[in-house]
Amino acid sequence: MGEMPIARRAILLAEDDPDIADMISECLQGEGYTVAVAEHAAAALAALNRRDFALVLTDAFANHGPGIGQWAAVEQIRRAAGATPTVLCTAHRSQDFSDFAARGFAAILAKPFDLDDLLSLVHRLIGPAGRPHPDDSRRAE
Repeated sequence: MGEMPIARRAILLAEDDPDIADMISECLQGEGYTVAVAEHAAAALAALNRRDFALVLTDAFANHGPGIGQWAAVEQIRRAAGATPTVLCTAHRSQDFSDFAARGFAAILAKPFDLDDLLSLVHRLIGPAGRPHPDDSRRAE
């Protein structure tokens, strides 16, 4: 059985909490995915302009403040991702974003979430990665 092309295994993780980013990255890399971490929305947008990803996982970036503006960053990321499935990972109440599918998001994952639930979702959206490659991890600039 052949290797899955790198872009099919590449996941962009837009997450501003380094501890959460590390935990998710380690989990996904352990399953054979390549993970690029963007610590803010601008870095995520730059990464999406530079290369293709199989999946985008994005935080809601709550530090943009409450109200309607708090979704602006994730909506920009969603649009930049184009046809790439984009999952919103948020500690905000999901009912605040109940129309996520209409907005083009593949799924919403409420924080805190179980890593097994994350992996199930990733497998459902893009399939399993195959065997891990130790050099596949890169941080998005």
